[in-house]
Amino acid sequence: MIDDDFIARVAAFAEARGIRDEPVECGAGGLAVWRSLAPTPIRPAHYQPVICLVLQGAKQVSVGRSETLLSKGKSLIVSVDLPTISRVVEASREKPYLTFSLPIDMALLREVAGEVDLAGVEAREANAISAAEADKALVDSMDRLFSVANKPAAAAMLAPLILREIHFWMLMADHGGMLRELCRADSRAARIARSIGIIRRDFTARLRVEDLARAAAMSSSAFHDHFKTITGTTPLQFQKQLRLMEARRLIASGEISVSAAAYHVGYESPTQFSREYARAWGAPPRTDLPARIAAPA
Repeated sequence: MIDDDFIARVAAFAEARGIRDEPVECGAGGLAVWRSLAPTPIRPAHYQPVICLVLQGAKQVSVGRSETLLSKGKSLIVSVDLPTISRVVEASREKPYLTFSLPIDMALLREVAGEVDLAGVEAREANAISAAEADKALVDSMDRLFSVANKPAAAAMLAPLILREIHFWMLMADHGGMLRELCRADSRAARIARSIGIIRRDFTARLRVEDLARAAAMSSSAFHDHFKTITGTTPLQFQKQLRLMEARRLIASGEISVSAAAYHVGYESPTQFSREYARAWGAPPRTDLPARIAAPA
């Protein structure tokens, strides 16, 4: 259970800084707070390895056909780079949606894993995105990290210890199975994570699943199955989501035309691009052009 005083302190921090619908750093290690005063439309969100703790309100996160509802007291662990769509579904001026996010330091995580015995931790299915009720120990450590943010001397001395503690609790969490797998250098999860890195580095290139499978030392069928189990989507769908997210960013910025955006992210057919864009975001790409560009001359 999250203490009401903790929520009030974070809410006061967010109000004082006018935080609304974007993360603002509030502590060591990249700790950030996000506040929404009302439900939001569906938006693309690219998660890198991160842990989120919901203090108030609720948010829905979708990967492929899998949906995760994050409500008060839940923590979300995202273990690998993951394109998602999300929306705040419960928020108001009186009770805003409030959440903490903290990037996962994979080097620190592996260092901690090397010093503890994970053999006795109950094995659960390892997924790239997983949510559960947050342990009191994790909530308390997040609270302490937030509390030392405005105390430079305390932060310099204590923040590294608290960050180490948070990474320990993530490893030990019921929904930390993917993190535990990633700490094993040659696990299937680690090999899938490396293949995700390959896709991310050049998502505009033609994707050959056989090449990714070979790099992961798996057969094509085994690679496809493990990739979908871990990420909730297929390699091709994963790449498509990355392409469409980047195209939407480019179009909304006004940097580029719709057809140029299609070619830029790797599509050979603007028609196919527009069809898949509309299917993903609920409207054709032209609707995301800035008003000065979209308006007729």
